[in-house]
Amino acid sequence: MGYNIVKIYREDHSAKNFNRPEWIKLRTYAKANKKEVHKVLFAKWDRFSRGTEQALTVLREFDSIGIELNATEQYLDMSNSDNKMIRAIYLTAGEVERDKISSRTITGTYQAKKEGYFTGKAPYGYDNFRDEHKKSTLKPNQFSFFVKKAFIEVAMNIESVETIRKKLKQEGMKLEKSAFSELLKNIIYVGKIKVPEFKKESAMVVNGKHEALIDIETFNKVQAVFNGKRWHGTKPNHKNLEFPLRDFLTCEICGGQITGSTSQGRSKKYAYYHCRNKCKTRVSVDDAHMKIGNILFNLQINENIKDLFSAVLKNSETRFNGDRTTQLKDKIESQKSLKVKIEDAEDLLLNKDITKERFNSIVERINGQLIEVNNEIEILNTRTDSIKTYVDSGLELLTNLDRMFANGDYDGKRIVAGSIFTQKLIFGNDNCRTEKVNEVIGVLTRSSKGSRGYKKEKAVISDSFSAYVPGAGVEPARFPTGV
Repeated sequence: MGYNIVKIYREDHSAKNFNRPEWIKLRTYAKANKKEVHKVLFAKWDRFSRGTEQALTVLREFDSIGIELNATEQYLDMSNSDNKMIRAIYLTAGEVERDKISSRTITGTYQAKKEGYFTGKAPYGYDNFRDEHKKSTLKPNQFSFFVKKAFIEVAMNIESVETIRKKLKQEGMKLEKSAFSELLKNIIYVGKIKVPEFKKESAMVVNGKHEALIDIETFNKVQAVFNGKRWHGTKPNHKNLEFPLRDFLTCEICGGQITGSTSQGRSKKYAYYHCRNKCKTRVSVDDAHMKIGNILFNLQINENIKDLFSAVLKNSETRFNGDRTTQLKDKIESQKSLKVKIEDAEDLLLNKDITKERFNSIVERINGQLIEVNNEIEILNTRTDSIKTYVDSGLELLTNLDRMFANGDYDGKRIVAGSIFTQKLIFGNDNCRTEKVNEVIGVLTRSSKGSRGYKKEKAVISDSFSAYVPGAGVEPARFPTGV
């Protein structure tokens, strides 16, 4: 045709809309050079657009700046009004074809999922591949190890999900917090496929063609963690006096719940703690309690640290009470000062030195400050019982944890274990261990040679134990002695 071609754009995006990188560049160039650009040509009308309404909008947009849009293989002379109808048919045909393709894709995807095949990008731990039937599914890759380990450790409910994620990240698992959370909720790792609702068919879950990385029991344990069903040392459904710690223990082999049962010997019954699953974890009650007693025995409080901690608590309370008195005095003075300011504002208003609007603004601001001060005075006036009478007796109890546990009854043993161990004990045939104990116990049992020379001097804020108040897990009133 003898046209002078000034620019060529090659597009490989779908024509379902105009949010296409090359089209955006083309439109920008054409508008910026509208005096030099007279036509924009493309191969066919369905390459230009597969949406009639959007296409007509763009056609009007270019027509308004004097640029013609046309197809080289379906060229239409738009000076002939009848060709507008033909153009509309071309555009509608493209939209209809797009709808057919979309419908076939959705139907095919649904049918594939229903048969257990996976469509889409492979989740972490899997790669996409096609089986012998040339159908899309998944196969485990080198990162599946991290997936298995993540599920097992979260299911054990010993450490927090975020702690486990950070530990695995150091080992090479490149997942951030949200992605890790989604991984642990994805049923794909159980070998299942979620099939969405389609037409009159209800949503369902089917067995996938891919290999499962974890079992359904482990998956459900992980979901229970996310649903807030975490262990808090609560009492079991019924009280079995022979097994006071059956819900405090978790199997070191499978992470399953440790329970208890008895077996009949020749002359008497024998009680055992054992795993609910098929693991070989099985220990007599006496041996199990002895192992736990050994852990408590090893948590011996350093005498120097105990004395220092006692002094810190007592002196800190005195210092805090003294500070409270000073603070209360300061707040009362602030209260009086604010009230005087309101009176001064009233005088200014009476003398007509300020307007009513200005007065209201001042009073509103001062009243806001006054409310805060009044609340602080009320809090400071609240009396708190002294802890001094409980410090020495409470600390003395903590020097005999193993004996308290050994001599305690059903409730006594549970109170000691619940106070000291903030997470379940990992239990096996040969050992018993825990990842974490009460923070206060951790501080008091810390071996510190440097503490041997400490004297019972007044505590200062820089002391490593200053103002360290016992947490909720160590409450003296909970011990069997009543202290």
